[in-house]
Amino acid sequence: MVFRPWQKYRIKKIEEDNRALRQSGSYDSAENIGIIYFNDDQAKIEDAEKLGTLFKMDGKKVKTIAYEHKNSIKHLPYDTFTKSNFDFWGKFIGKPLQDFASAEFDFLICLDQIPNVSVQSVLAHSQARCRVGRNNEGNQTTFELLFDSPDEGGQWVNNIYQYIKKLS
Repeated sequence: MVFRPWQKYRIKKIEEDNRALRQSGSYDSAENIGIIYFNDDQAKIEDAEKLGTLFKMDGKKVKTIAYEHKNSIKHLPYDTFTKSNFDFWGKFIGKPLQDFASAEFDFLICLDQIPNVSVQSVLAHSQARCRVGRNNEGNQTTFELLFDSPDEGGQWVNNIYQYIKKLS
């Protein structure tokens, strides 16, 4: 399939073009936080809900979006996108995906160990001040803040929240 190799090339090009100086502010001054992930595991849904609830309790606006695949867990209470939300050239189709990618998040958090190509595309287009993800090979160009953390019992989500909250 042509879609994946072309999209990978396009992501690298977009990342090069989107190398703006990103300066995350303090957590106290942050207003908008985004959460993105590939919907392939019930634990990720729970992590997204838990993280969103923690941020909302602090008065932050949280927007979550998940990539749906044919074997995805269903019944999500927020926007989703699929492969059909990309045209042949890898450009976004559909308002929810376009709005999420162009939103000016103070922090954009990816819950995936290694983001798939579609999630990477959204991250590459993002204008977020600080993109947060896991410290894995290949993630260094995508994220400004990387975490090494075990995934035991949602500990990674707690670590993200605690660390971001300490940023001031």
